[in-house]
Amino acid sequence: MALKFTLLGTPITIGLDFFVMALVIGLLQNQPDLLAVWVGIVFASVLLHELGHAAAFEAFGSRTAIRLYWAGGLTMGMKVRSRQHIVVSFAGPAMGILVGAFAGIAMLMAPRLQTNPVAQYVLWVNLGWALFNLLPFPGLDGGSILTEIATIVMGRPAEMIGRLLGILVIGAVTVVLVMAGQGRWAPSIVVLAFFSFVRLGVVSDVLVGKQPSVSVPELLNAGRFEDAFNLARSKIAARPQDPEPLIWASDALRQMTRYDDAELGYDNVLARDPRNPRALRGRAAARRLMGRLDGAEADLRELLAVPDGMATFSKAAGLYDADRHLDGYNLVTAVGPLLQEAGLARVFGWLTPMFEYTLGRETDALRDVERALRDSPDEQNLHEQRALILCDLGRFAEARASARKALDASPRHPEFHQTMGLVTRMGGDPRAGLDHLMTAAVALPNGARARGELIACYVQLGKEREADAALRTLPGYAAADPFVVYARAAMAAAAGAEAQALELIGQAAAIRPELRVRAAVDPLFASGRLPELLRQSLEITLTGERR
Repeated sequence: MALKFTLLGTPITIGLDFFVMALVIGLLQNQPDLLAVWVGIVFASVLLHELGHAAAFEAFGSRTAIRLYWAGGLTMGMKVRSRQHIVVSFAGPAMGILVGAFAGIAMLMAPRLQTNPVAQYVLWVNLGWALFNLLPFPGLDGGSILTEIATIVMGRPAEMIGRLLGILVIGAVTVVLVMAGQGRWAPSIVVLAFFSFVRLGVVSDVLVGKQPSVSVPELLNAGRFEDAFNLARSKIAARPQDPEPLIWASDALRQMTRYDDAELGYDNVLARDPRNPRALRGRAAARRLMGRLDGAEADLRELLAVPDGMATFSKAAGLYDADRHLDGYNLVTAVGPLLQEAGLARVFGWLTPMFEYTLGRETDALRDVERALRDSPDEQNLHEQRALILCDLGRFAEARASARKALDASPRHPEFHQTMGLVTRMGGDPRAGLDHLMTAAVALPNGARARGELIACYVQLGKEREADAALRTLPGYAAADPFVVYARAAMAAAAGAEAQALELIGQAAAIRPELRVRAAVDPLFASGRLPELLRQSLEITLTGERR
């Protein structure tokens, strides 16, 4: 259950857990008769804090969304550079320090306010929340600032520094509060710190331990890319000569859209083993996503020249990445039936509907994905694939149910949020879809599809300014991505430029044919002459295929 509204152009979501936690902390302050006042001040103060972050994001050209939960908040925006992120992180506490300073000055000028509990709440909630957030432990602004500074100094990601210092700081702050005679604040600090670590998954790791059965591939499959990266790094330290952990770490970086870093990892593997198929596939994908097409094509040629066997899956994935969908389809349908190992044969069976879908053969894809689901009913990726197929067929309610199954299985998977946002938007609820698409775009800041889907949702909501900002802040090499071209078609259609919209849909469909099928049922193209023109275009395409 959540309250949703827009303030100053920023979408805001407030979970029920926010108010529950504010009540719990209020009860710890032994003021039950002023609980309503306390909750109101906490709400206004935390919201103002997050609006400070949002204003800084806006100053750097990034659109935002705010969530309040567990008596805290999170401002989501597109990725900014490390130095800019330091400013963004400090902007929230700065708002609290400013309000707290005004409250303190008012109390000095009017001594009677010094004993007024409401004035004390305004002072300590704003000032205390700001100072608490500047502490350098995970989940807080101070931890983000420390991490970004360490990243700049060390020249590489330094996320673990915040976690290591955080445990020490929590204990030190609690001891100082008790020694200063402010022990009543210590429980609140501990509670807030606890839930900061909960949000990062640290508490569960400490209480139940890392399950040995959870592998890096499983974390990647669940969309837990940062966890996969951290686990892979620990394995690199333990097995420095083994290329597998380094490939895993590089795969995680690529999934997080940190393409430059991923390329470096693959380079290291290929320096030792120039024909490693997984590293060749990964580097080709990273280079292609950065617009380095010549290098990507060279890697793909080298990959396709590797003898078959275990390289076949990497070849199929490489062809998919390169949008050579017919070549990929021919490969998996030729090789799949010949595979003797049951698990590998089953995975190749999953690739068949994936290629059929990208070729615009939605009916065949639906038949084959449902056949695969009968054998593997719990496979989340198949449910997501089914959701995409049903969405393009205009069966939105069924698509949403399949997307929900995938997301329930892996609730942190940004690509599943991406798909849920798409089917929800196309099903007629773009406002609900926006939450999922913002989650995906924040998790995948350089992801062209994530941004393209977000832009399309903004267009459907009539938010032209936000759509334009999301498009302008994309890296230049992403402009030719079919999902971004599709989003530009949506912007053209909204502006009444039907001929341009149709031309852009054709460009997108030339790379990803399923987008022509999608456009025919997409509410973004349901006005004017576009529905008829799209129907005719789709009929011509299907007739050509039958011939």
